[in-house]
Amino acid sequence: MINPQDMCYSKESSGPGMRPVLSLGITSDKRVIGEGSLPNSPESDCEELSVVRFTEGRTLENDTREIINDSLLELTGRSNYYSRHRKVVGTMKRVVNSLVEKHELAYKGMIVKLNLEERGEDMRVITTVAKEMFSDGKTNWGRIASLLAFGSMVCKYHNEKGQGHRVRLVGEEISSYLLSDKRDWLLKNKAWDGFVDFFHVSDPESKLRNALMTIATVAGIGAGIAFFRR
Repeated sequence: MINPQDMCYSKESSGPGMRPVLSLGITSDKRVIGEGSLPNSPESDCEELSVVRFTEGRTLENDTREIINDSLLELTGRSNYYSRHRKVVGTMKRVVNSLVEKHELAYKGMIVKLNLEERGEDMRVITTVAKEMFSDGKTNWGRIASLLAFGSMVCKYHNEKGQGHRVRLVGEEISSYLLSDKRDWLLKNKAWDGFVDFFHVSDPESKLRNALMTIATVAGIGAGIAFFRR
C-alpha cells in the first residue's frame, strides 16, 4: 500500500483534476516506465514538503522544551516572568494549578511511593509514569496536562529539598517523552496552540471534569502511577 505522504503533486497537474505522481516509476495510467525513461520529477514540490516538515519538527522541539521548562520554573516559584511563550505558559500554569489543587492528595501519595530521594538526578521514572498513563493508546490534552501536573509536583518536591536545579531535569525528561512518543499527535493537534485552544474556557474546571473522570493507582515500578483519563 502506498502512503499518501510519500506522494508529491506535479505542478502540471494543478486544479480539480490534479493527480499524484508517484516516485515509484508508475504513471497515472498505471503503466510501468522503463529504466532511462523516467519523467522529470517535481523536485521543488518534494523539497518544499520536506522543508516544511523539517521546520515544523524543529519548531515543535524548541517550543516544547522552552514552554515546559518555563512553565515548571513558574509553577515552582523559581521565575517571576514569562518567556516569549507567554500565552501558552500562562494557560499551562492555570490548568496545572487547578489540577494540583483538586487532586493534591493523590499526587502527593504518588510522590511518596516513588522514593524520589533515592533516585537522585535520575528522572527516568517520569517517562515510566508517562508510558503507563498512555498505555491504552489514547492521547488527549487532559492526559498531557495531568502529566505536566505530576511533573510540577516532582519539581516542588525537589525544590523544597533545596534541589531546585533538578527542575530543569524534570522538564527535559517530560519534553523528551512528548517529542519522541507524542510528536505526531502534537503536530496534528496544532501543537501548543492546540493546548491553549482546548483549555480556553471561562471556567477551566468544566473541561477538566471531562478530562479527569477517574483517578486510580496501579502497581508499576514498585510505586503508584496515576491514570488521568478523559
